[in-house]
Amino acid sequence: MILKIQRYKDNQSWWIYDDVRKISISQRMYHSGAPTVSDGMDAYIFDVEAKCECEPDTICCTNCVGYYELICRLNSGEEYSVAFDTVAYLLNDNGKTIEKIVANYRD
Repeated sequence: MILKIQRYKDNQSWWIYDDVRKISISQRMYHSGAPTVSDGMDAYIFDVEAKCECEPDTICCTNCVGYYELICRLNSGEEYSVAFDTVAYLLNDNGKTIEKIVANYRD
């Protein structure tokens, strides 16, 4: 399978991960800005700007940004994790969409 994550910043369009055998998708979570290193993700795509002033590790307000965490296992058995607050597509090996995961659409 292929994981395709849309980018909204940094003059990029997509991040594409190939050779995915299995994927775990978290429940919707919320952030108030840049991730902390201790979160343990291998990659972060936090392109939606938070319009709140919540402190990290506090209860989020209605202006916090929704995001998802994915844990991907490759065909080789290796795993990596990615957190994103945009839109992701899970595609079969032929490029046909299997699942669309929407955290936030571009404003």
